[in-house]
Amino acid sequence: MATYSIYYAGISLNTHQKFTLAQAITKIHANVTGAEAYFAQVIFKELDLHDCFIGGVLLDQPHIFLSGQIRLGRSEQIRKQLLVEIEIAIQMTTKLASHQIWAYLDELAPSLMIEYGQILPSVGSDKAWFSTLPDSVQKKLAWLNS
Repeated sequence: MATYSIYYAGISLNTHQKFTLAQAITKIHANVTGAEAYFAQVIFKELDLHDCFIGGVLLDQPHIFLSGQIRLGRSEQIRKQLLVEIEIAIQMTTKLASHQIWAYLDELAPSLMIEYGQILPSVGSDKAWFSTLPDSVQKKLAWLNS
């Protein structure tokens, strides 16, 4: 339900840092939104520093750009809390300054998203949606959520 893509330039993230960030973002998403942890995915993509520009000028210091896609229907307070907590997690893991971390959230209608072979439910209808999944998928998701 939530896809957080982390693009980073001018900084190397090792496997441990990626794991730490993925775990932190998943936990933040679940705690702040109330959604199950298995609805959050985190994707990392390293960019060449020379392929990034701000204001038409070549990037001259490390940056992380986070693009998050979440289901439509969350309050402004929840969206802001997600952004702030995720930025703090990125800062703690990477030691970058806040001005080097840019984060954006896009909201998508659940009817425009498919995961685990099913169109996604509206916010608050997760349990009914879960019950329609095949048993094998339910078992996998229960394991991911533990």
